Amino acid sequence: MGKYELILADADETIFDFAMTERTAMDRLVQELSGDVPEEVLRAEYHRINGAIWKEVELGTMDTRRLRAERFRRLFDALGLGHSPDDFGERFISYLSTGTFLLEGAEEFCRTVSARIPIIIVTNGIADVQRSRIERSAVRPYIRDIIISEEVGASKPDARMFDAAFAAAGRMDRSRVLMIGDSLSSDILGGMRYGIDTCWVNPRGLPNTLPDAPTYQIKSIAELSDGMT
Repeated sequence: MGKYELILADADETIFDFAMTERTAMDRLVQELSGDVPEEVLRAEYHRINGAIWKEVELGTMDTRRLRAERFRRLFDALGLGHSPDDFGERFISYLSTGTFLLEGAEEFCRTVSARIPIIIVTNGIADVQRSRIERSAVRPYIRDIIISEEVGASKPDARMFDAAFAAAGRMDRSRVLMIGDSLSSDILGGMRYGIDTCWVNPRGLPNTLPDAPTYQIKSIAELSDGMT
């Protein structure tokens, strides 16, 4: 993989352990909602609603400003709770913003690869959350720039996210750019449509559901550290 001159990397579940960040934030909310509904019901319903609403973001039918409260509006409606979605939405944002957990091998990958290839993070997410987490993290010194969907006004796989990354990097030959990410529907599909190589981070060995195969497939970003230097 030595031909690349720019790496575009997704943030969550590619470099950052967002599952841990979300679980830690949910632990705090569960404590605040204790007694209202069983914990397992609260967590399961939140994950169902949150997963569906982020799909809406990818499709362009939901924006991340609305998402902040909307996921809790839907959650509280589903569970018959009378809490303020706006209040809990903002609390949850503040809790998420402190989560800087990295996946195994991510820091080494960023440190090693950035010594000769610039890395730009391209992430669908809420700007308050993503900037806070990335800026506080151990990998920040190795990241050239951060492109966040909320700031761009579009979400991967929309080409505007990749336009923003290329603008930040300067003029680049697309054949020398690699997009790395865990989501087929946003990272990999977006990269394919943009005409750049893709690397699918697929730790669970899921089947590829896209018409074409990613350029590469790995189980974790740690596999790339040696192959790109």
